[in-house]
Amino acid sequence: MRNLIKLFSGLIISLIIFSCSPSTELIDIYSDQAFAGKEFKKILVLGITTDEWKKKVYENEFRSQFLNYDVEVLMAWQELPKGEQLNRETFEKYFREKNVDAILVAIEGGESSDKTLYSGGGSSHVYVGFYGFYASTASYYFNSEFLAEEKIVHMRTNLYETTEGKIIWSAKSQSFEPKNTGDVVKAVSHKVVNEINLMGYIK
Repeated sequence: MRNLIKLFSGLIISLIIFSCSPSTELIDIYSDQAFAGKEFKKILVLGITTDEWKKKVYENEFRSQFLNYDVEVLMAWQELPKGEQLNRETFEKYFREKNVDAILVAIEGGESSDKTLYSGGGSSHVYVGFYGFYASTASYYFNSEFLAEEKIVHMRTNLYETTEGKIIWSAKSQSFEPKNTGDVVKAVSHKVVNEINLMGYIK
């Protein structure tokens, strides 16, 4: 009976932790203040992922967010011929005449798990990281102790101007316990585009 009470308590603690965690947050934000207020009218979106279908999800979702502003958006998966990679040469070849003035690159960053061990004598924290977007997570029980595990999905988003190719804005993102890739990208793209708007890059 006592073990059942401890197990139930552990489950309640886990639910409280997960419900209090932010779904997505931006960290490690960099901005080049020299470009603050510079307004971009045409942006190319490029997703860098391990799977082609996720690349399309990334680019489509960022485009949807940008369309809430007065911005024309091109997506690399539609514009670049199959097998071509975006670099200086291919940008000059396919995009220079289209007057693209900024490139947003969304990069898949992998996944980690945050583990917290609860017991009657207090708690300790063990952080275990692992790469792979669809790695599974689980909860473990050791005697009277309860190990709560929280999945965190990471992304990096960079914004470049195209005159010199300088990075002018960048941020990492952490998404906690997302249901799927679409949920991650929707939350990240919303926050990123909002921050870009606050910087004055789009109106």
